Amino acid sequence: MTPRERYSAIMNFEHPDKPFIWTFPIRKATMDEWLKQGHPKEIRTEELLNYSWFESLPLATSHYPQFEKIVVEEKDGHVTYYDEEGALRTDGIDAQGSGFVTRKWLKFPVKNCNDFIKMKERYNPDDMGRRGSDFDKAVRRTHTSAYPYMLTIQGFYWTMRQWFGFEKLSMAFYDMPDLIDEMLDFILDFNVRLIRKHLAGTRIDNLMINEDMAYKTASMVSPATVKEKFVPRYKELVQEAKRTCADKVFVDCDGHISELIPLWIESGIEGCSPVEIASEQNIVEYARKYPEFRFLGGIDKRRLSNGKKEVDCEVTAKTIELYARGGWIPAVDHAVPPDVPFENFKYMIKLLKELW
Repeated sequence: MTPRERYSAIMNFEHPDKPFIWTFPIRKATMDEWLKQGHPKEIRTEELLNYSWFESLPLATSHYPQFEKIVVEEKDGHVTYYDEEGALRTDGIDAQGSGFVTRKWLKFPVKNCNDFIKMKERYNPDDMGRRGSDFDKAVRRTHTSAYPYMLTIQGFYWTMRQWFGFEKLSMAFYDMPDLIDEMLDFILDFNVRLIRKHLAGTRIDNLMINEDMAYKTASMVSPATVKEKFVPRYKELVQEAKRTCADKVFVDCDGHISELIPLWIESGIEGCSPVEIASEQNIVEYARKYPEFRFLGGIDKRRLSNGKKEVDCEVTAKTIELYARGGWIPAVDHAVPPDVPFENFKYMIKLLKELW
């Protein structure tokens, strides 16, 4: 079987010849440490350790063009700058490009209706500049590749938080409900038109909706608000994605998602990632409670930093049950931190293969 066939089988709760093992792309800060520990240069970790990956399409699915990065100040080891999202933030100079959150946001691009009108100009789904080089070739390859395709689009909460910032968005649900509805409708229309324009004729195995709408212990939006404002729009978006290109539709959401899973299921969403264990979650309990819902992730990154015995304890028990259940792709519950030894990561991959 090909990796794509294995992925499809697991997503359909079947048991193929081998597991489909995945992880988020290894970020620069982690790879810098691993190179010191013997990771060869110029080879992907997936290829080196012989586990799987997703292919993707060269398509800009958020605002386009991005904002110009403008440095405002460099001082005391920190840089303050306007980023590609149009937000003003500060970050450690040495942390630039690490991929790990060390930054602080100071100002967001949307403060009022006029700012929203200007922002909408960057959300033209018909702009062919969204397509990267060899896009047509990449579309054809979605039907022939031995590896599954994942494409990430920007969800409702994710997009509004990028515009407003968390605090202002939280208040806007109460202070500006009409504007919230207008924004939600705009985001839905943008994504539906984006899918129709650029993804018709493609084969996407996993369409991932970025949201990140949960704290460590709860949803950032009340379940009642999600049900009222998000669920009907999710339904329309999922239906269009399934009709046009997607085999499965997932949500990417950090934080504690117990309040959100049943609402996603009601919306037609079929799985989620990354199931962060640090957010007081138990992926095995979720799997038992929602036997037809799929999961990608759930291996506690914190426990990979210690000895191999700790890695064994983290991986073995949950893997045995989740492998038997199906519908689970083992992966670290977000990017692998730089304090995880390369030997521990290799041992985790070895265990995941042996336990199959």
